[in-house]
Amino acid sequence: MLNLRNIIVLIAICISIGCNQDHGISQIDLYDRNDKAQQISFDNYDATVITFLGPECPLSENYTKTINDLDSTFKSNVHFINIFPGTFYSKEAIDSFMHTYNVMQNCLLDADFDLVRELHATITPESFVFDRNGKLVYSGAIDNWAVDLGQKRQVITEFYVRDVLNAMLQHKEIPYTKTTAVGCFIETEAKQHH
Repeated sequence: MLNLRNIIVLIAICISIGCNQDHGISQIDLYDRNDKAQQISFDNYDATVITFLGPECPLSENYTKTINDLDSTFKSNVHFINIFPGTFYSKEAIDSFMHTYNVMQNCLLDADFDLVRELHATITPESFVFDRNGKLVYSGAIDNWAVDLGQKRQVITEFYVRDVLNAMLQHKEIPYTKTTAVGCFIETEAKQHH
């Protein structure tokens, strides 16, 4: 049975872990396509959506329109950032992807997989939604269109990221906190041996 002292210790541990997690993300240097270091800031928007993408992942390609639509819908309150992990793809390939699919959001490179490790990201596309304090509110799939690789629903019935953002902006209960993303695995092996 938990006594008051144990509860206080547990609260202190939770606060400590939360602070370290928020602090860790803000301290990660990502780079834009001009090799300029960037850090993610959460406090200028009601929410921040970080989505990992892969230039040759078919589902990343398919979801660019959805991400653009979400960005257009929520642009005054929500900051959308796309992350390209690793160094397997050249900047030219990333530029071509952005041009071909009309990607409008800020795109950053996570060459050393620092953000991948921090967020435990494993898939492209995979989204992470944060509040203005940098607290992770939701992680997983953008919606439930993709059931498995090569298997998609005809009608989307769950709009995870959209519904989470609407709930946050309306100060309602968050309908989802975690789902399983479907897509291409983020390959980190080669970089770890570098």
